[in-house]
Amino acid sequence: MSPVASLNSSSPPPLTVSAEATIEAIGIGKIYRRDGSLWRWLARGLGGGEEKESYDDPASVAAVRDVSFAVKKGEAFGIIGRNGAGKSTLLQILAGTLRPSKGTCHVRGRVTALLELGSGFNPEFSGRENVYLAGSILGITRSEMDRKFPEIARFADIGEFIEQPAKTYSTGMLMRVAFAVAISVEPDVLIIDEALSVGDILFQQKCSRRMKELLDRGITLLVVTHDTSFVLNMCQRALWLDQGRVRYLGDAGACVREYVAAMAAISGNEAAPSDNFRELSVVPLPAAPGVSLEGKERLGDGGVAVERAWLLHADGNAGSSFRVGDWAAAVVMIRAKRLARDVSAGCELRNRHGQVMFATGLRVARRLIAEIPAGQICVVAIRFRLELQPGQYTLDLGCGAAAEAENIWDRVLNVAVLEVSHSPDQEVVHGLVRLPYEISVSRAPDEAVR
Repeated sequence: MSPVASLNSSSPPPLTVSAEATIEAIGIGKIYRRDGSLWRWLARGLGGGEEKESYDDPASVAAVRDVSFAVKKGEAFGIIGRNGAGKSTLLQILAGTLRPSKGTCHVRGRVTALLELGSGFNPEFSGRENVYLAGSILGITRSEMDRKFPEIARFADIGEFIEQPAKTYSTGMLMRVAFAVAISVEPDVLIIDEALSVGDILFQQKCSRRMKELLDRGITLLVVTHDTSFVLNMCQRALWLDQGRVRYLGDAGACVREYVAAMAAISGNEAAPSDNFRELSVVPLPAAPGVSLEGKERLGDGGVAVERAWLLHADGNAGSSFRVGDWAAAVVMIRAKRLARDVSAGCELRNRHGQVMFATGLRVARRLIAEIPAGQICVVAIRFRLELQPGQYTLDLGCGAAAEAENIWDRVLNVAVLEVSHSPDQEVVHGLVRLPYEISVSRAPDEAVR
């Protein structure tokens, strides 16, 4: 069995390491002192003057607070959050480049990490020399690196620059070489901190394919990213870190949905309210049966809430089976549990991989409801055309309101499953969606064929 690398604070909490976990973090915390002095750090380095650090000390700043989670072998695990949430600090602790102030973490097996771009690269060395340097740091013999180098160079695909000094590389070229090395050394654990975001789309796609291959072989992937679509497509579970604390830990899809909804509620109300509740027209509710909301997973505090919902065909009848190109309507009845200002409601349509295929609402349309009095109800209807690849899709519905510090919302997950199919006489959708398009054929001028 591979040795267990552990990082311990001076007073680690009681710990039982799970035999199934490749990565395990128990109560991890990182505290920086505002008034740190050279003498203080020198005393601590010499083993004296050790202080008991506290999250509540006004002279300290806590970058990470009591974070605990475990990642199993062969699992892809994402960490998301806003800038300054403590994501990179946590990854550095797990990679062994930073010591935690509190708690304990254990990582089993060979670890390769892509943290700060270009870290570990000597700018004066050529790409080839840096590849061999990285291999030696990981304990790989030169003869083994001789065998691996052609594949590394082929994957990095920077041509003759592999023999040039790293200081002449662009950020994208640095990332290409660093990633090629990281995946070639057959790691047990691969840790990535936003490194792939600087690459071009073709290389990102190649990296995604290779990471899926590595996951199939049983490696463990831990990635920090702002790319929520990457988390949805690659990760089974995810952690949302907010101001150093765990805000959500669980299924990747649910984690991303809660994070995105919260971020939209915080920053997405720049649209000017355009509808006064008393001036809204009164329309009858749909006569068709509504979809059942009982037992559905909900996010939010319910200050404004989805009370009823309908999924309708163009003719107003209820149903969940559609043809490619059909119009569908999602109708949402929302109630304000207390006075709600700047109110929005909308929907999201997701495919079987959790990708958002379509999302819209009042906020997107820049048409918020100015105010809904406590106890009152509004109805929002959204029509959209299903120009989608045949298959099954899930529908999420939600509403929210925000005015100054207030933030109340409700989101109902997987309200309905839509089945989209096509008849034999319909055009086949090649790709995820069918965009409006024009196509023509013409003959070249005679002089072009001479």
